[in-house]
Order: sequence, then C-alpha cells, then structure tokens
Amino acid sequence: MKNVSLRLLAFVVAAPALASCDPALNLIQVAPGCPDMPLRGPAEYQPASDEAVIDDFEDGDMRLAQLGGRDGTWVGFGTPGQATVFGEASDRCVAHGTHSGHLTGVQFMSYGGNWNGVLIDPFAQAVPFDARSYSGFSFWVATGADAVAPLEMPIGVMTRDTSGGAGICTSCGDYYGWKNGIPLTRTWTRWVVKFDEMRQSGRGQPQVLLRKDQLVSIMIWPMNTYDIWIDDVRFEP
Repeated sequence: MKNVSLRLLAFVVAAPALASCDPALNLIQVAPGCPDMPLRGPAEYQPASDEAVIDDFEDGDMRLAQLGGRDGTWVGFGTPGQATVFGEASDRCVAHGTHSGHLTGVQFMSYGGNWNGVLIDPFAQAVPFDARSYSGFSFWVATGADAVAPLEMPIGVMTRDTSGGAGICTSCGDYYGWKNGIPLTRTWTRWVVKFDEMRQSGRGQPQVLLRKDQLVSIMIWPMNTYDIWIDDVRFEP
C-alpha cells in the first residue's frame, strides 16, 4: 500500500457484523438527510489530553473549545459580491456527541469562500499560538447533499508569516495546505493531517517553512459550492 500524506482512520462496516463481535462499539444514529455514520469504538480515538481538543462543537456555538490558552472562533469569509458563506454548530447531523460544525459556501465567482478556526482572537491581529507540542491535527468530516463536485476540502494552517494582520507578508493568504485536498464522501470519516506534510502553494510572499509556534488558524478553503460537516477537531501528539 502506498504511503499517503493523510491517513484514513475510519472504516465503514455493516453494523450487525461488528456489533455482534464487540459490544463496546458505539453505533451513531443517523438522522434523515445526514451523512452515514461509521461504527467505531468510543475509546479508540480519544484525545491525548483535554487541552488537545480544538473544537467538538458541543457548546452549540462557533467558538472553539476554550482550552490550552486558546479563545478563538470560526471565522468565515466570502469575497463581497462573489461568495456567501454560512457556519453553525448544529445538532441535526453529528459524528459524536450532540453537535457538529456545518460549513457551507455558495455563489462563488473568483476566490471561493474560506473558513478559519482562529486559535486566538482577534483574527485581524494574527495572534500566534504555540503548537510545538503537537505533530498535527485530526477531525471527522463528511459532505452534505448540496455540495458541487469535485467533492474535496482543501485544508491547512495559517501562520503569522501568511496572515495579513501580522504585517509580514506582502502577498498574503498562501497558507500551508495538503496539496490534493481531503476527498469528501457521504460517510463520516476521520483524517489526521501532519504539520510536516503541509506546504505553501508558491503564490504568496514570503515562502518560508511552517513555524508551529506561530499558528494563527486552521484554514478550510474550497473553491466551489460546498456543504461540509466537521466534528471532533483536535491536535495530535
């Protein structure tokens, strides 16, 4: 099997087969119109510590989990007149617990519409968070019914070097991303993204190595109409 940059960590299985083998496995209920749910062991993917949780959306709003010195929010941006974005913490479709994040973007003309999980507010000031204790981050994700192909989610991180609010970049927004994006399906799937596997695209200035001690946000930047469900976003040791 080829070594891929992102590791698929969830398997879609028939519920009766695994349920009969291991009573500890947790079947997640599916609401009408929501992504399909995997059957998974509840303890297998627990965070290394409470402070590793970036956002599980359980508070029912678009603030990140206020842990580990982080106090940020999810910030959406669509170029005025060219894109419309909307985000919510919803109890309609969940991967785990009672709420998940629902991010949508429509009416794109040029630059898509992005979402930033801002680690420390305010986003406009590009306040850095020191993530040197972590190797990357993970999340559960699926697509809703209203997305337009190709069904993928470009994802990465912004640092002070790439954020306009820091006064460092002369051509800003060239975040550190996984070049191929995350393939999205109608089934909740867990992914792990490593910091050392992310690169700038080359369109911004400066072009510098990713500094984990200067993280500003987790960046999600699709370029076409999207309908994304995301849950249990956390740092990985």
